[in-house]
Formats: sequence, structure tokens, C-alpha cells
Amino acid sequence: MLHLLNSISQANSALLSEGDIDKAINDVIAILGHATQVDRVYVFTNKKIGNELRLYYTHEWCREGIEVQLGNPDLSDISYDFFPDMFETLSKDKYMYGLVEESNNSTFKEIMESQGILTYLFTPIFCDGDYWGWIGYDNCTTKDKWEQEVVQSLYTVARNIGIRLSREKATLEQNRLLERFQMTINASQQGMWEWDIANNKLNYSPIFMKMIGYEPNEFEHTYENWKIRVHPDDIVATEKSLAEYFTNITETYQNEFRLKHKAGHYIWVNGFGIAKRDDQGRPVYMVGTHVDISPLKKQQEVLEEQKNEFDKLINNLGEAVFRLNSYNQITFMNHYWHELSGFEIQDCMMEPITEFFEDTNKQLIFEHLEALRNSETGRTTIEVKLKQKNKNWRWAELSLRENKAASVKDYFIAGSIIDIHDKKIALEKEKELSELKAGFVSLTSHQFRTPLTVIFSNIEVIELSAKKLNIALSNTIRDSAEMIKDQIDRMTQLMDNILLVGRYDAKQLAYNLHPICLSTFVKSIIKTYFQNEMDGRTVLLKEEVSSNKVAADELLFMHVLTNIISNALKYSKGSTNPEVSIYYKDNNAFIEIIDFGIGIPEDEIEKVFHSFYRASNTQTYQGSGLGLSVAKQFMEIHGGKISLESVLNKGTQVTLSLPILA
Repeated sequence: MLHLLNSISQANSALLSEGDIDKAINDVIAILGHATQVDRVYVFTNKKIGNELRLYYTHEWCREGIEVQLGNPDLSDISYDFFPDMFETLSKDKYMYGLVEESNNSTFKEIMESQGILTYLFTPIFCDGDYWGWIGYDNCTTKDKWEQEVVQSLYTVARNIGIRLSREKATLEQNRLLERFQMTINASQQGMWEWDIANNKLNYSPIFMKMIGYEPNEFEHTYENWKIRVHPDDIVATEKSLAEYFTNITETYQNEFRLKHKAGHYIWVNGFGIAKRDDQGRPVYMVGTHVDISPLKKQQEVLEEQKNEFDKLINNLGEAVFRLNSYNQITFMNHYWHELSGFEIQDCMMEPITEFFEDTNKQLIFEHLEALRNSETGRTTIEVKLKQKNKNWRWAELSLRENKAASVKDYFIAGSIIDIHDKKIALEKEKELSELKAGFVSLTSHQFRTPLTVIFSNIEVIELSAKKLNIALSNTIRDSAEMIKDQIDRMTQLMDNILLVGRYDAKQLAYNLHPICLSTFVKSIIKTYFQNEMDGRTVLLKEEVSSNKVAADELLFMHVLTNIISNALKYSKGSTNPEVSIYYKDNNAFIEIIDFGIGIPEDEIEKVFHSFYRASNTQTYQGSGLGLSVAKQFMEIHGGKISLESVLNKGTQVTLSLPILA
């Protein structure tokens, strides 16, 4: 027994001294094999495959002459289902031993006898409370029974192996954690430092030194060496922060300051540290990190500049910009508010926005604020009367936009207040003048029509009476009558155009847009009004064959076409026939009216759409200067466009475009 105890001592020593756990286990089972004089000592290791625990033959020592079983495939990946008694016993941290021939498990007995085993001992190994495996002792040559004292001693060795395995596991876990910690530190680029405060010894990590441009052998690891590199403007605050932590005024040490780089510039760092204290609470050891926050500081500077620029922009706008919380209270106002209302901004904070508008508008504003919360667009604009501190009021445009949020705290409404008082008053005056003008135009047109009608009727009477006179006098009267009737027609047309312009400006022009076949309509206009020109010319029509329809008021669109085609004929006398072309492109219908007449001076083309403007080369032609102006207005009513191109003494092209109906 003494020999066995000495061997167990050697085995324990091997467990403690050998660094490699597998070699340590092999050394232990060899020592125990010699000491117990058995034929074979081995280790079965448990491995969990899925939800099942299985056996693997991993270590073995054999006496000389005994067949080696390590590597035998029949001894690995074995299920405990074949040996339920073994699992039941060993998994409860109990050993088992005996004669093979006395076993009640036929499978176990068959496997053991196939290896020539006569007696056995199994001692369980536990690691951190988990059933890790077991050590087996086999006799193949004798049937010596195991003594209880020997069994108990070998069971103790198995427990010591479990302790070594637990230590190995803890070491691996510690190394894994240290490796992860180091990887984290390296990945985060944090410069580590350690400070033995009691002995005033410092150690800086390579990343710390690299952060300020130094190699490890270039940097003196002292507090003074660190201190002289702190920016002069930051050293007082930094040491104060450190002192407050040392004296427990603050719970943590954290400070932002600048450190001088080897290249001469400064970098911003965020310093953080934690100390170990003695029984009196004095710091004796401290560890910490430096993080380079220079890019962050640069971003903060940029953001601060942008904020300042934004503040300048907001406060120099010619409108009041504000923000409301969920209770419609003012939480922000820009500087223009004071200029507009006379109220001090600080006096308006947390006041309901409705308090700064006329009583007659408060309910309207409240209703728009409520409607805003239920609208899809989240926007609304209204014209209201703004109260001023001096008791006056001004017309203002109040615009509101909702910013939806999940919580009441984050919800807000942004808005603006624009002073439209002068514009509003001017528009009201303009409207009044427009109404007066429309009334005057209508009255004047009707007043002119009556005498013109009387004159026209009397001229016709004079013409009839002149037929009774001599031929020479009759012809003279007839020529004069024709001239008078031409001027009456011209005056009537002018009055009609003026009346149309007046109705358009007063938004009193009645129209009815409905589908028409463009090709049919244009053909009808040409046939009705331009079939028999006095100079023998006609209008040539070119068209794409199509049944496309457009939305038009026939009376207004007829006015546009007759006016432009008449111009084409009038300003091209003595030239070739004008051309009208119809074509379709990009969901639009186009009508081009081309003449080969006198054209328009280049610098006057843009002006011909102005009311009463006539080109300088048309003064010898009759006209009012309203035709193109009216045509443009009527095309806008149709949702269409009119454009004009012209070359002096070569001709003019007017293009009309209308959207095609789907």
C-alpha cells in the first residue's frame, strides 16, 4: 500500500507540473499502471453528440505483452444505452469494480471477455460538476479482487484529474477572455495605461504611444512625461478631474483633453480610468484608456459651424419661423418674430400660438391645427390677422406643417408667418380697380355699340338714296359709305376684343370645354371663313390622319384660329398661300400656321403677345394689337400653349398645342 501511495503522490505531481493536459493524463495512468500491477489502464472520455452522451477511448497504458486497444474503432463512439448500469453508477460519481464473469450485462461481458479482461475497476472523472469520463483498470492475467482501500485511493486520483481539467478549462476560458479583451482593445484603438500609484510607476500600451506618434522604445513611461504633453489650456482641468476622483468627489475619472503628437500637432483624447483603493480608500493602482476623438471633435466643429450658419439663416429670414408642441404652444421662434410682432421672444415661449392673432381668427387657426393632425399631406396655409404689441394688426400668411411622432414628447408642428399686409391691401385695391375697369370696359363697349349701329343703319339708308342720284355722285357716296362701314366693323371688332380682355381679367369669361375632333374642327374653320379670299389665295391644309380629340370651347377656339389665320393672310399679301399643319406628338396635338409674309423684327417677337402692342413694320396694316394677346389667354384656358417664330421679310410660324384626350 505504501508503494501505491508514493505512486499516487508522483501522479499528483505530474498533474501539477506537466503543462500539456493529455501528456499529464498519460503520465498518470502509466504511473498508476506500474503501481497497481494491472495489465491495462485507460481513459474513456464523454462527448455529447446531439442530445446523446457517447464514449470515446482516448488514453491508454498497457503492460508489456498486453494487446494495445487504443485506436480500436469498436471502443469509440459507443452509446451508454449498451451499459445503463455503468452510466447510472459513474454519472452519480460512484466507482464500480468486480469480476467480468460475474457481470449481469451480456454486452458488457462480451466486450470485456473479447479483450481477455478478467477483473476491472472504473473510477469517474468530474470537471466543474460535469461527468467528463472515467479511468479503467483491467487485469487480463489474474482474478485478484480489488481491495477497498486501493479503490478509494484510485478514486481520489480520478478526482484530482478532474480538478486539473477544471483548472485547464478555467485557464482556457481566461485566455479566451484575455484574447477577446485584447482584440476589443486593438479593434477600438484604445490606448491602455497602468499606474502603480504607490510606487509612481506607469506603463503605456503600444497603441497609446502610437496614438501620439511614438515607438515603444521612444517614450518614457512616467507621469511627468505624460503631463508635459497635455495642452497648456487643458492641464489644470485634467489634473483637477483626476484629483476629484482620487478624493472621491467624483465616482469616475473621465475627461477630454488634448495631447501633443510627436509631429507637433495636438490630438483630442477621451481619458477614462478606474482605481483600486486600500483600506483607507486611497488609490494605490489605476488602469485606464485614451481614445482618439479628434475626428469626432472635427465633426463637432463642423456641426457647430453648420448650426451657426443655420441660426444665421433662420434668424435673417424675412419671415417668422416657429415650432409648436402637441399642445400648440410655442417652443421656438426666430428673431424676425420680434420685428414682425413687437413681442419679445422669451415672453412668447410656451404660449398658445392662437394668442397672437385676432379673436376672429383664433377658432379658424385652431380648426386648421386639428385638421392638420388628420390630413394626409400634413400641411395647411391660411391668411389671418396678426396682432402686434402696439395693438395694431397686419395680414399674415400662416403656414403649418406637422411632424408626426410615436410619442407626444417628440411630436411637433413647424410653421412660418409671412407678412402679406401690403400685398393683401394692394391686391384688394387691384381687385377693386379691376372691377372698375371691367365695368368701364363693358359700359363703354355697350355705349359705343349703340351709335355705331345707328351710324351703320344710316349709311345703308344713304347708300339706297344715292342710287337715285347721278352715277358720278352715287359712286362717290358709295365709296365713302364702304369706307365708313369698314371702320365701323373695325371699331366693333376692337370693342369685342376689349370686352373679351376685360372679362378674362375679371375672371368673368364663360366657357365650356368638351371633346371635339381637332381635324374636323380645323377643316370647318378654313372652309367657312377662308374659302374665298379676295386676292384669290387659299389656305393649304396638311394633316396626319387621326381621330384624336381635344377638350375645347368651340367659340373661344374658333376665335383663336380665325385670328391667327387672318393674320397669316393679312401680313403675306402678294406672297404664296399660307399653310396649316396638324400633327400629334407626346400626347399633344399641334397646329402650325405658317405664312411667307413680312415677318416680325427679332427684338419685338416677345412683345407681340402684350395687349395693344403692334410690331413696328405693321403700322400700315389695320389691327388693334389685341389678337395674339387674346389668343394666348384663350389657349391657357384650354390648358394649351402658343409660341411664335419669325424671320423678318421671310415669314412667321405660330404653333398651338393642346393635350390629347385619353
